Amino acid sequence: MNAAHDSDELVPSDFDPMDSPVDDSTLVLWSTGSGNNTVSHLVHIDATCIAWLLNIKKTKILENLLGQMSVRPTERAAIISAESKGKCLSREKLARVTYSETLKQLSIFDEKGKQQKILDGKENEQRRIFEGVRDHLGGNASEEEADAWSVMQSPLFALAVTAAIGGFLIFLAANSDPNYEATGRRSGMKQLVNWLGYTIGPTWMSVIVGAIAMGIFSFMLYLLVKRPLREVLSFKRI
Repeated sequence: MNAAHDSDELVPSDFDPMDSPVDDSTLVLWSTGSGNNTVSHLVHIDATCIAWLLNIKKTKILENLLGQMSVRPTERAAIISAESKGKCLSREKLARVTYSETLKQLSIFDEKGKQQKILDGKENEQRRIFEGVRDHLGGNASEEEADAWSVMQSPLFALAVTAAIGGFLIFLAANSDPNYEATGRRSGMKQLVNWLGYTIGPTWMSVIVGAIAMGIFSFMLYLLVKRPLREVLSFKRI
């Protein structure tokens, strides 16, 4: 059985999945984000189903779930699915599970074609979940080229972030003043930003932002041409 504990704050110290009498299952627990934006995710796989609860924001909810699963290890899937946002997909209703390590994408498809994406953490949890599905639920293994949209998603998001932040930096550089004296809260940071904007200038700031955007765009084109392979476990046609 597998388990990942990325946050001591969110995971009770007395919960150890390795002590559970349930051997024919995989339980993966991890966190994403940082600070106040940290959320936890829980995925359980056994020979009958895959169950998950994503984006757990409250520590008490997670602690309660882990406590229940420690007491009733054979009922993990039921405990997870009993939560308002918990899901459980039996093997009979499972259609496909796809995983691309290059793109960091793991998707679960039910018999109606509905897709559930599972975000990765710091210790390759997507790979562990995919292997758990293969080990416990089986499926017909194959490989396929990733579709264009899957390849483009992350680069396009990076381009959007670059455009937003880069536009703001160019605006600051264009409006920086060598005689500016910052006051009030965070005056030191304001002074530093103004100095950087004035030193670099709007022209070179535009060049830097453009170079970053071009690098991301070139990488996206490279992926579109190369098309990373995606591992697939098929259970039925959709």
